[in-house]
Order: sequence, then C-alpha cells, then structure tokens
Amino acid sequence: MLAGEAAKALEVGIQTLHFYERERLIPPPPRSESGYRIYTPEIIERVVFIRKAQALGFSLDEVKEIFGLVRSGSSPCVRVQASLAEKLREVDRRLEELRSFRSELAALVAQAVELSKHEAEAGVCSIVEEAPALPVSSLVKPRLSRKRVSSPAVPRRRHNASAAKK
Repeated sequence: MLAGEAAKALEVGIQTLHFYERERLIPPPPRSESGYRIYTPEIIERVVFIRKAQALGFSLDEVKEIFGLVRSGSSPCVRVQASLAEKLREVDRRLEELRSFRSELAALVAQAVELSKHEAEAGVCSIVEEAPALPVSSLVKPRLSRKRVSSPAVPRRRHNASAAKK
C-alpha cells in the first residue's frame, strides 16, 4: 500500500506516517523501484496499535517503551496494565477536580445577578471582581501555545527597512 492509500485507510495524515518512521515507531517501509514507500500489512498493524494505544491515553514515548519491551523479549502487558491503572487514577482525580470546580462555578452563577448589581463601581466586571477566589483548575487553565497570536484589534506590523523610513 502506498503512503496515500495507507494514510487514508488508517485515517491519519501522510506526515503522521513519516513522523512515526522518523521517531522509529514503525520500521522504514520498503521502497518501490521508483522510490515510493510501500506500507506492508505489518506496518499497518503497528500503526493501528499506535493509534489504539494513543486512544487509551498512552503517549508516543510510552508506546516506544512498549515496543522496546517486545523487542527485548519481555511481555509488555504487565507494564500496560500498571499504566492503565495509573491513567484511571488520574482520570478519577481530574473528575473529582471537575466536580468540585462545577460546584463552585454553579454557586457563582447563582450569585451572578447579585454581583452584577455593582457593575457601575467595577473596573471591568463586578461578577469576576467580587467572586470568591476559586482554585485554578488544571483542566480549565488555558493551554499556552508556542504560536504567537496577534490581537484582532491591533494589526501586526511588519518590520522592514522600507516601512521604517515612512
């Protein structure tokens, strides 16, 4: 199967297949006479395993570790079972955190009408300003992006010599 066909069948991008190859999660596929990668049934099965493992919450590093155990002749199932149990504990912890946050948020929603009566004296929004301090949940913290996001209200300026002379 060629890369495009494999990617379509696996519902991944071609670059994902190339990434898995670079990261040594899959072996380098054999090449056709014209140099195209040919994905064998064994490689396809391996990608299916990787995707299932990711769906279960395994990182690619953990998947590499599982493959390493297999290569060394060890059964990875004990490690997988322990990891799944740890992931379950983490999900339970996060669910409890969410339940707590939901309760606190529901109380704030119930108080919002009363808190909004002080809007005239607020710097920005009296509901937020007068709200009790809630712990910032790791589940609701905004994720920091590596990409720079410009404000829609302020256009980004280009810094070049011709613009500087104006």
